[in-house]
Amino acid sequence: MKILKKCDNLRLFRFLLKFFSSFVDLWRVPGTSPAGCRIRGTPSHLLAFTLIELLTTIAIISILAGLLLTGITSARGKADSVACRNNLKQLQLCWQLYVNDSNDALPPNLSTFGDDGIWRSTSNSWIGLSSTIKDKNDSGIREGLLFKYDYNRSVALYHCPADKSKVENQLRLRSYSMNGTMGGKTDEVQRVVYRAAEIPAPAKVFVFIDEHQDSIDDAHFLTWAAPDDRWVNMPADRHQKGCTLSFADSHVERWGWRWKKDLRNKSSYWKKAENESDLIDLRRLQDALP
Repeated sequence: MKILKKCDNLRLFRFLLKFFSSFVDLWRVPGTSPAGCRIRGTPSHLLAFTLIELLTTIAIISILAGLLLTGITSARGKADSVACRNNLKQLQLCWQLYVNDSNDALPPNLSTFGDDGIWRSTSNSWIGLSSTIKDKNDSGIREGLLFKYDYNRSVALYHCPADKSKVENQLRLRSYSMNGTMGGKTDEVQRVVYRAAEIPAPAKVFVFIDEHQDSIDDAHFLTWAAPDDRWVNMPADRHQKGCTLSFADSHVERWGWRWKKDLRNKSSYWKKAENESDLIDLRRLQDALP
């Protein structure tokens, strides 16, 4: 098992394919050529496969197909994770350029609760008037400060390729939110910073995060500081039970979680950590606040 785990799936597939070819040659019916053509003078009863031969062939083909599909699924998951990290790397660069051009001021990260009962980011925020659970077009993103002022020109940057959640019949336009302490709302139980110089340890404080599909609405990611033991907004776990975060020093990380992330059965708009593992995950995120 240790050897198989260390083997590359493609190399293993090629090896088994070569083995299968040798196996077929070994079981080739006497009196036939490698192409399976009957050699003149060979009795017809020698040309048929036995049931054991047929079942063995089917079993080997099934094994090869399973290995190939597993390899494809794994490769696709890794590709999505790399693309997600690249998206947040680009958004973090946009954030840094905005800060540089604004004399160290952070882009606004405000939101409001509408009359329709939906949380939306405000029109003057980094993401524009956006609630990803309702947005059917990208007008909000295009009016957001990072897009409006040409820090990026790609709406696709705002969406994780592994996020398959939808608005009606179309994929959601945004998967990422910004740390609520970064230019966020002051009417929440959180410390808010408005200038980059106020961030105490940039390499340890996250800015953007891949948010869970059952948590995201506006782009203001709220995390109450320790010792609180409740999730308000919840990070995604779609990348091998982990998610991607960018940090104020411009680096990007994938964090793996100890416990699956599920916002169902929540109380009010928050959910208490389910167990010790879930609490450890929450504490880790709380430690990444300024």
